[in-house]
Amino acid sequence: MNEDIIDTTPNISKNAQADMLDRVPENSQSTTGQIIATHSINDTENVTQAPPIDAENQTKTIRTTCPYCGVGCGVLASVDTGGIISVKGDPEHPANFGKLCSKGSALAQTLGAERRLTQPYYQNKLASMQQQQAMLSNMPLDTASSNSAMTISTIKPLIENTDWDTVLEDIAGRLNDTIEKHGRDSIMFYVSGQLLTEDYYVANKFIKGFIGNNNIDSNSRLCMSSAVAGHKRAFGADLVPGNYEDLEACDLLVLVGSNMAWCHPILFGRFLAAKKADPSKKLIVIDPRRTDSCEFADLHLPIAAGTDTHLYNGLLHYLEQQGCQDDDYVKQSLGVADALDAAKTWTIDKVASACQVPIDSIRQFYKLIAATDKTVTAFSMGVNQSKTGTDKVNAIINTHLFTGRVGKVGASPFSLTGQPNAMGGREVGALANLLAAHLDLGNADHRQLVADFWESPQAIAPEVGVKACDAADAILEGRIKAIWIMATNPVVSLPEADRFRQALAQCDLVIVSDCSVDSDTVQCADIVLPAQGWGEKSGTVTNSERRISRQRTLMPAVGVAKPDWWMLSQVATRMGLTGFDYQYPSEIFNEHVALTAYRNDGYKNNPRVSNQNHPRFLNLTNDLPDFATDINAITEVAHNGQPIHKTTQLSALSVEEYDAMLPFQWGGKRISMINTADDLAGHLPNKSLDNSLGKSIEHLSKQTDSGTKTQLIAITPSDDASLPNLHRYKRKYREQYYRNNQQPSNQHAQPTSQTDNDELLVLNQPAIDLRLITGRLRDQWHTMTRTGLAPQLNQHQSVPTLTVHPDDAKLLGIETDDFVQLHRRYEEEMITDSDIHYPTADTALASDVPVSQVLAQVTISDAMRVGDAFMPMHWSNAFASFSRMGTLIPTVVDPHSGQPELKNSAIRITAVPMQAFGKILVHPDWQDAVIVQLRAILADFDAQRVKEALFKRETDAHLNQPASSQLPALTWNLRHQTNSVLINLASPIVPISDTLSTPEFWQQFAASMQTSFHVLSLPSSTLSSRSPSKSPSLTGDTNTAFTINKQQDQLRLIVTQSGYDTAADNNATDVITPDTKVPSERLIMAVYIAPTLPQLPSVHWLDSCFADTSQIPNNQRYKWLLAGRPASGYIDPGTLICSCMAVGKNIIINAITKNECTTATAVGKQCRAGTNCGSCVGQINELIAEYAPLAQA
Repeated sequence: MNEDIIDTTPNISKNAQADMLDRVPENSQSTTGQIIATHSINDTENVTQAPPIDAENQTKTIRTTCPYCGVGCGVLASVDTGGIISVKGDPEHPANFGKLCSKGSALAQTLGAERRLTQPYYQNKLASMQQQQAMLSNMPLDTASSNSAMTISTIKPLIENTDWDTVLEDIAGRLNDTIEKHGRDSIMFYVSGQLLTEDYYVANKFIKGFIGNNNIDSNSRLCMSSAVAGHKRAFGADLVPGNYEDLEACDLLVLVGSNMAWCHPILFGRFLAAKKADPSKKLIVIDPRRTDSCEFADLHLPIAAGTDTHLYNGLLHYLEQQGCQDDDYVKQSLGVADALDAAKTWTIDKVASACQVPIDSIRQFYKLIAATDKTVTAFSMGVNQSKTGTDKVNAIINTHLFTGRVGKVGASPFSLTGQPNAMGGREVGALANLLAAHLDLGNADHRQLVADFWESPQAIAPEVGVKACDAADAILEGRIKAIWIMATNPVVSLPEADRFRQALAQCDLVIVSDCSVDSDTVQCADIVLPAQGWGEKSGTVTNSERRISRQRTLMPAVGVAKPDWWMLSQVATRMGLTGFDYQYPSEIFNEHVALTAYRNDGYKNNPRVSNQNHPRFLNLTNDLPDFATDINAITEVAHNGQPIHKTTQLSALSVEEYDAMLPFQWGGKRISMINTADDLAGHLPNKSLDNSLGKSIEHLSKQTDSGTKTQLIAITPSDDASLPNLHRYKRKYREQYYRNNQQPSNQHAQPTSQTDNDELLVLNQPAIDLRLITGRLRDQWHTMTRTGLAPQLNQHQSVPTLTVHPDDAKLLGIETDDFVQLHRRYEEEMITDSDIHYPTADTALASDVPVSQVLAQVTISDAMRVGDAFMPMHWSNAFASFSRMGTLIPTVVDPHSGQPELKNSAIRITAVPMQAFGKILVHPDWQDAVIVQLRAILADFDAQRVKEALFKRETDAHLNQPASSQLPALTWNLRHQTNSVLINLASPIVPISDTLSTPEFWQQFAASMQTSFHVLSLPSSTLSSRSPSKSPSLTGDTNTAFTINKQQDQLRLIVTQSGYDTAADNNATDVITPDTKVPSERLIMAVYIAPTLPQLPSVHWLDSCFADTSQIPNNQRYKWLLAGRPASGYIDPGTLICSCMAVGKNIIINAITKNECTTATAVGKQCRAGTNCGSCVGQINELIAEYAPLAQA
């Protein structure tokens, strides 16, 4: 019979639980023990809330700044009498005037102890990485042994908690030992664009001035280093001439490589508001993809990837032909003739051919530029993240310099930074090729100036340090022996991410300071330090328009987390170094301000140091009238033997003044770059033009290498700019690695010809070659460690997706939501089997074997160019099993900036027919226990594979089916919902899909999951406790109910916990009286397995059931839960479209079809969708185009 079978049985008894616990050795630890250890170390502290406000029960409002993109929006955080925090936009902040995007609006949901690191600990790095390796492997499932995957791991404990004094002394000692044994160049810092300026400053000072090398780099290298290099070549200094007001004042906005609607929606909204008020304003978008920004564009140029230089060389030539030059700028700029000569061959026809865009579109673009004096060109990652990124930046700036459209109202080139404080890092010099305070690393006088100010014990090294993309090689070659990674996740974000992971495995000392457990890099550390997150730390950030704002403390730190500047200062002091005895972030800021002013004026310098003055634009004392600028007094005290960094406090901002500091823009509103009295007055708004300051501008180009003499750069576009980048084999390190890890002679080598690119291809499956473009999603940030906690931010694109053009999808025979596997492509080079040996499971931590493990579901859209594919860069192992983009991207960098190309990688994709799909909804408190089991399953597959021949081909009879040895046995991704965590499953392997469809498997899974949770909840010296108020009770009975539909191969199973809840009473004790006992049944897990995705239920209603099942009639409870919906009356809101207002697709469709809304404005009035930041308006318009005709029919 094919009728549904319904079964409701108890799962496991307390005695069975106890028996299973007895089988776990006392010294064993769960495979996520290190994650559990990061929960609150104080059971009695509710760290998800700020302390109550005592001032007459008044809500306290604190001005702070958003921690996401480089816009730097002001935030008003309100802390109510119960300590609950809410946020809204600050109407007085000049960046956003009260608006917040979807991410900023959800900031309050990311606060608290959830997924936080709270205590320092030591980690068995190799064991931790081996454990994670199970997620990176593709193993056949041995169904006979699948139950063994359910057993709690008995490996050596992964972590050992410690205290700050112990770990800081240890780090200091080990760094000193490293310097003694291997030299000063053997240490590296890799920091984040999310650090505060005070953190950046201390890190830069520590390593450059006192450790004695320049090996500090930032993930901002991946974001904006080409913009820095381009600005320095064009302006002589890292200067941003325009500001946000220019976006509103311009008559023409050109977006180049920027999906402003998604990545900088508040700024985009400011332009759109101005365009609405003056419809004559124009918008041009230059991007290979038709992004949501194009929804509002008057012209879209879908140029071929890499051809920006071709386009702008042609524009420069056209502007010259049309007589558009500005005589003042041309006379005062260098390189004009050379730049024009390099551009003269780029006719409109030639440009159109190179860019693969119609001639008429190129001509229209050029005419608009030539005719519009008030033009702003805003560029972002599509320009910067390129092997010719610096040339792209200069090609754009060339056209602005030639026409004099620089630093004028409504006319300027403008770099949109992606990181919240990349600009602050640039100001303090926290990159391997920068010095500090906009001084030049290559200038000996500049190095001496900084060394004098810092009182460095040795000269500052002149050599450029190790940059981000060189770090893996530096470690594998033995040049770097210790690395400290701060607040970033390079194991996910760097090109060739697995290679960097391998380097960390071999590095003598890896220190990671972070606030989140959901960082793949944390799993690769020897020492983990808990850092404060947004809302806990205090300091400053600088946004894209040079505006410095305060981030302020809203709540106490979670656990014993500390700010990064404090950790660095403590280690430096314990290493015996002076000048790091900071007590408050204001002291660091004051020192930073003083350094920007040091020898940056007309005063006579101290005779002990260089007599040469070094004027420069970055002088924060010009913009802080309360900051004393008597640099002569500071140097006189230094002459008397007092440390300069301490004397800055004599004339600096007090703690109170620092705390009350309002946002300010250094350098004035605009910097025009030519030497006129008006321009000088514009960049020094707070100073009179006295003789000394007037001379400082004149001296900029004469006395320093970072002067402001503008220069046009001759650009020679590359003939192969559009060719996607291929990987190269790295024999040297492979041979070195495998010499130390010799394998048994019976190990089988994997096929290594170029035909299958050393990849795990599906036998006899069609494949197509594409260009991979990576980038950001609308609602996510970096690797999702913060935004991944906010339920509404996880619904916009909730699974890893690859977007391809319909023609490419047709070639491969795939449809929307089908799965594909992405493979790296290699240069034409053959490696014989004898060249490669393969590690066992014990040594394959992150081997250099070129194996791709990236799977994604397909989205089909004609917004892509044929041959291009787009996949978001956010996914990490914490949120998806096989979706790290960095593993696919080869290391190809810009020669001037060292920035990697992240939007032009050669890949090959193959279809992966899935045999089973599933959804697991689990209570958030049980998330780790479920992940334990999923990882254990994959680990079991890994062990089975080691026993068998590696990559064994299937027999001829199986050639038309996916080869089980060549595909991941199981892929999953998760997202946080309001009341539960959703885990999406899929398997391409028939035996596995059969196993997933059996209730016995899931009953055993639930039993092991509960045992795992019980073990991890026990008090232990190595495990921190959960707050009892949040954890589910373990005293109730656990029950399962399931249905099987044999005809449709579907299984549905729920796990509930029945018992009694204590009535809400703040005075309740452990004694429960009959009057206070309330019967309850709590939903713990719901599992749905089916052979196709459409057969799985929607999750919106199910998610609400994890908060309260009392809404369901008792006699219908199991039936409704197993069905995934109530019997009637429920309207599913559908996929979330507007995150700000939490409006789903079906609600918008209803507004269109039932209420005749034919514009986005009308939809907004009906259901509020698109009425905040506006980043979803493009999608709303798409729905209108699709459903409005149906409503009218």
